[in-house]
Amino acid sequence: MQEFQDKNLSIDGKNVHYTVWRQDAAAQSKPVLLLHGFTEAVFVWNDLAQYLSKRGYHVLCLDMAGHGKTDSFGSVHSMELQADIAKQVLEAENIEKAAVIGHSMGGYVAAAFGCLYPQMVLGIGFFHSHPGADTPQAAESRRRSLELLRAQRISFVTDTMHTLFAPGTEKIYAAQIAFLQENARAMGAQAIAASQQGMLERPGRLCVYELKVPFLFIIGTLDERMDKVKIMAQTLLPEKACVQLLPVGHMGMYESPRETRAFVAGYLDTLHFS
Repeated sequence: MQEFQDKNLSIDGKNVHYTVWRQDAAAQSKPVLLLHGFTEAVFVWNDLAQYLSKRGYHVLCLDMAGHGKTDSFGSVHSMELQADIAKQVLEAENIEKAAVIGHSMGGYVAAAFGCLYPQMVLGIGFFHSHPGADTPQAAESRRRSLELLRAQRISFVTDTMHTLFAPGTEKIYAAQIAFLQENARAMGAQAIAASQQGMLERPGRLCVYELKVPFLFIIGTLDERMDKVKIMAQTLLPEKACVQLLPVGHMGMYESPRETRAFVAGYLDTLHFS
């Protein structure tokens, strides 16, 4: 029988929310941590988490600082802070090692986690993401967005949410876009800015590829948010990489759910969880 739990953990007096999916207690030997992207929350993983738990995986989905039901931790939500929160959640669940898969900003956190706590990593997945630093153009875009957020203007975030999906598919994913917009509005400008500042300040962490673990890459060929050429070049850096190219934008879990589910499960099946 499938088990689902809504859980909370107090860290430094702040509430951290996460969900746990598993088929039974025995699944704890195959832990997977899923980290969502910027202005998202655990809901983006519901379909994948349920699918993986039915295959015997113990799946944890974390609401990162300032997102979902997790409190804000200050004016800057660094990738190191988010990685430390993830570590404390795993420790609270008595998990010593896990596969860590991150979408977009969650991938930046996964890279930080791998570099800071390599002994806790069985594998790392970049789901429309990579461990590199911002390009000068991307950094400038973040600085401009921070100016707008300080003026309490978050419409630039919600009004561009459709660009997360492949061009021309706004009507197909209208319901998903509306839900993502509602979630961003609920966060508020301060929480959004804290994560934007954290991403702006993050260093490049290509050294994560030195870890002797398998890496997963899901790349959307129609993704307007990521440099596909750069990520494809990075797939050659680790000793072992599982790479999926899909004709989608930035939200493969919505745009190609069946394909991404099967690919993530196939990748996890290659890992040694003992």
